[in-house]
Amino acid sequence: MRLQVKGVCFSYGSVAVLEDVTFKVEPGEVLGIVGPNGSGKSTLLRLLARVLRPRLGTIFLDGKSLANLRGREVGRYLGYVPPPGNGQAFSCTVLEAVLQGRRPHLTWGVSQRDLAVVSQALAYLGLTGMEDRQLHELSSGQRQKVFIARALAQEPEVFLLDEPTATLDVRYQLEVLALMRELAKSYGRVVIVVLHDLNLAGRYTDRLLLLYQGCIFAAGVPKAVLTPENIKMVYGIEAAVNESPWGLQVIPVAPVNYLK
Repeated sequence: MRLQVKGVCFSYGSVAVLEDVTFKVEPGEVLGIVGPNGSGKSTLLRLLARVLRPRLGTIFLDGKSLANLRGREVGRYLGYVPPPGNGQAFSCTVLEAVLQGRRPHLTWGVSQRDLAVVSQALAYLGLTGMEDRQLHELSSGQRQKVFIARALAQEPEVFLLDEPTATLDVRYQLEVLALMRELAKSYGRVVIVVLHDLNLAGRYTDRLLLLYQGCIFAAGVPKAVLTPENIKMVYGIEAAVNESPWGLQVIPVAPVNYLK
C-alpha cells in the first residue's frame, strides 16, 4: 500500500509548523524522519496517523484520500505508536493493552486467531509472561514495548512510529528496528519512523527525510542526506560521517560556535 503526501501544510494557531511537505513511500520501504527539535517530525507523523488534519494538502493511501477513510479502515491500515510518555500509563493489563490492537478486526468477540496474533506480538517484544501486569506498574521502556506490540497486533499496512527506541535498552533498540525492517521487506509493509539517533537512522532506513524549520531540507538515501554539510546546517554541529559494514556512523564533534 503506497502512502503519498502532497503539499501538506499545518499550523498550530498562527504558528506554521509544516510547509509544503511532499513525499511518497512504497510498500516494502522503511522511511526515517530526522531533524532537530521543533522541526515538525512528530506533527508530521500525527498527520499521517490522522490524529491531526492538514491545513492544506492531501495524504493518500493507494490513491484514496486519508480524510475519507472511516474509523475502522484507519485502524486496519495505520498502526501508530506515539512517543514514549505520551499518556500511556493508564490502568489496564499488558494483555488488555495489546488486545486493543485487534479492535479494527473484531466482529462478535475475541477469536482464537486474535489471541494468537496478540501472543505472537508479545513474544516478539519479549513480553511473554507479563500479560497480567498492570501497565502503570511497568517501567517506561516496558510500556513502550507494550505499545509497539499493540501496533504489531493491529496488523496494519502502514506502521507509524514516533521515537520507538527512545526508552529501550540497546538490545531492544536493535531488535525493534530489525523487526520493523523485516515487516517491510518480507511482508511488504510501509514503515515510517521518527528517530533522533542518526546512527540508527543511517543503519535501518532505506530513505530519510531531513526536516528543518517545518520543511524538507533533504531527502534520499541515508548516505545522501546525512552529510557533514547537512548536519552542520540543520543541527548546528560539526560531525564526522563514516561508512561501516553496518551502515553510516555519525560522530558529533562539537557545536559550530564552539569551534570558532
